[in-house]
Amino acid sequence: MKSVFIFPLRLLAYWLAFFAVFRIWFVAWFHAEWQPGNSFSTWQSLWRALPLDLSTAAYLMAAPLLLWFLGLAIGERSFRFFGKAISILNVLLMSVLVLIFGANIFIYEEWHTLLNNRALEYLSTPRALLDSMSLPFKMMSVALYGIFVWLMWRIYRLVVGTNIFPKNTSRWNVWAFPVQASLLFLAIRGGLGVIPINESAVYYSSHLFNNHAATNAAWNLIHSLLEVRSTENHYCFLDEKEAKNRKGCLLGECNTLIELEYDFFENQDSSQKLNIVFLIMESHTAQVVEELGGEPGVCPNLSRLIREGILFESIYSSGYRTDQGLVSILGGYPAQPDQSIVLQIDKAAKLNSLPRILHERGYATAFFYGGELTFANIGVWLTNQRFEKIFSEKDFSRAEKTQRWGVDDHILLQRAALEISQLKEPFFATAMTLSLHPPFDVPFQSKWQGQSEREKFLNSAAFADYAMGEFFKTAEQQPWYDNTLFVLVADHGSSNPNGYGLDNPKSRHVPLIFFGKQLNKKWHGARVPVFGNHHDIPATTLGMWKLHAPDLGWSRNLWDFNALVYDFPNPANKRLEFAYFTNESGLGWANSRGKGFYSFGSKNWHIWEGQLDSTARDDAKAYLQVLYGDFLAK
Repeated sequence: MKSVFIFPLRLLAYWLAFFAVFRIWFVAWFHAEWQPGNSFSTWQSLWRALPLDLSTAAYLMAAPLLLWFLGLAIGERSFRFFGKAISILNVLLMSVLVLIFGANIFIYEEWHTLLNNRALEYLSTPRALLDSMSLPFKMMSVALYGIFVWLMWRIYRLVVGTNIFPKNTSRWNVWAFPVQASLLFLAIRGGLGVIPINESAVYYSSHLFNNHAATNAAWNLIHSLLEVRSTENHYCFLDEKEAKNRKGCLLGECNTLIELEYDFFENQDSSQKLNIVFLIMESHTAQVVEELGGEPGVCPNLSRLIREGILFESIYSSGYRTDQGLVSILGGYPAQPDQSIVLQIDKAAKLNSLPRILHERGYATAFFYGGELTFANIGVWLTNQRFEKIFSEKDFSRAEKTQRWGVDDHILLQRAALEISQLKEPFFATAMTLSLHPPFDVPFQSKWQGQSEREKFLNSAAFADYAMGEFFKTAEQQPWYDNTLFVLVADHGSSNPNGYGLDNPKSRHVPLIFFGKQLNKKWHGARVPVFGNHHDIPATTLGMWKLHAPDLGWSRNLWDFNALVYDFPNPANKRLEFAYFTNESGLGWANSRGKGFYSFGSKNWHIWEGQLDSTARDDAKAYLQVLYGDFLAK
């Protein structure tokens, strides 16, 4: 009787060993992420992971065990056939799993998040993925993949073996099938509880990396793929009516906003005809902007613009990807935790945007980017938003494509400065850079010449600033320059150069600068303290002319909110000051009183700075709940 349990137990032991090997690699590779002063807590992930590891192993064992019991039922003459079939199936499974767990480390290095459905978007543009890797990295990846598949096969042979059928067999042994099937079902489901197992079963720490280490990468990927296809709002925290009321108050629907006479421009009467140029800077985190507490000396050109323009000091990117940032900056729509609205063409087409609004007011429109616009359907969305001229890498010569991602910033921005001169005024033009992106191989030498990730990032940031400075030197010679408002902002923040995780608000803090010769001199060097987001930029830009943003319901005019919070202070108005950010792991909220991150897995808040009271915490949950409901309804 015991013989019918030997193979299943050995197979289970193999998969648990498989997961342990990759978990040890993951934890060791990201040693910089260990919980400070308590590395033992991080290594606890090896056994804290057991619930999800058992569930994943049970999934993987289901098909091999079915074949095994078929062999038992047919008899000894079928053992050779089913033995080979099971070995081939397990080799295929382990080959896929090695790829998943290896890719998980690659993705975590880049995004500080586990492999998920969003990462698979790269597969739609494999060239972009491959171009981001150096040749040595590609060769090393292929070699490591082969080594790990071979290693896992050797461990399989050692633990499971090839003679998997019991010597003394009887067709009556199939009685064990319903027993083992039931055990597999319980393991997959995580027990007999009302709710099936989820990531909260392995979340044990307030340090997010520990929880990520304990989460099975294969389980997480499958779970995210299933959730993304769901039409159910899985971010419901509050009663729907209460959530909508809270969201309305946060966006100013419960208050009479203050519309003051700001006199932004030297000649307010003619300001209606100002050109507008958006410069969207890849990964340009506040960590490299000295005026925002960042590394000194990295961005002298940006510092000059700040001295002569308006700096928003507390702006946060709601997402962490370029496609999310672009839709927020131009379309006024916040990022979602596990979705990207631009990938769903029918939903994205329903968004209004700043270029569309200005196009309807008679503005010529153009967009400049040195990379591929097929990635994440960005090109489709830009076309739908009434950009009349769109430049991408296909509009540059082979010699100009000096970067693995396409065209380096200095070439792109020089081209943009000259092409803008061909546009009919007034115009709205946007240029989006790409050089501040791994592998950070820019044609530039600054004082940061080390080979560490930090040094390479800072050197690339200095190059991006240099390219920006050269753009303005060229633009100053153009006839349209004096009549143009420039808006500079990062497409998203970055973990670099200081290694912050995506749950840390410092990784989302970005500069937002308004600059132009027409700005009233009293605004030169002005600092705006109010907390806000990327998606507030469209309404804030239009607000400079007292124009309202139709169908941009998530975008706030930060001039008015700043007035409410700082010029007419009271406790109720302080609630209106906030910034929202998210990723697959949770929800972030920041204001002048505190900054925190709510983990979907542990269902707990981690407070990074100050404090967030119960009102702020419930406001954050309500905001996401209504946002995701709005996303599903589009």
